[in-house]
Amino acid sequence: MKKIALVALLSAVVATPALADNTGKFYGAVDLGSVSLSNTNPGGTAFGNPGAFRFVGGYNINPMFAVEAGYLMMGDSTLSFTGGSVTTKNSALQFAAVGSYPVAPQFDLIGKLGLSMNSNKLAGTGTSAALNSSNTTTSLMYGIGGQYNVNSQISIRAQYESFGNSKTTNNTSGQSWDTSSTMFSVGAAYNF
Repeated sequence: MKKIALVALLSAVVATPALADNTGKFYGAVDLGSVSLSNTNPGGTAFGNPGAFRFVGGYNINPMFAVEAGYLMMGDSTLSFTGGSVTTKNSALQFAAVGSYPVAPQFDLIGKLGLSMNSNKLAGTGTSAALNSSNTTTSLMYGIGGQYNVNSQISIRAQYESFGNSKTTNNTSGQSWDTSSTMFSVGAAYNF
């Protein structure tokens, strides 16, 4: 009996149609999130984790595949030292392929794979003024998440993504290090 129930459940999941077929339609989305920065300073002190805001535009190629481009803006994060401070400002231009798999009439699992052009700027004051630098690094990005389809036009989504590394350089010593960024976000998408 358990085998029959399992087969019926799996058949229902696999056969569940998407809420609406948005093939050939463009969509826009806005995501709000919290970014985790790691390995931010070879001296051992880490910058705080800033909030983030992202605008996204995409195109639904078929019910299970889309492509999207987005611009991510992260909040500033500052470290203060005796006699100075350093502020990091990060942003990213992103391009990704997005796959979705319906697991219920209104719920899809989503996966994302693409490129993130990560921009990192350091602004130092006082004794840290030598840390002023600006770098852009292109990295592989990937993510997983879920999407609840309110109706054929509006979706609510939650995602966990990794944007790879961005390079930071100390202009005085020439020393550089990589900072990796991950983000958990919630957002809304609208199909036109």
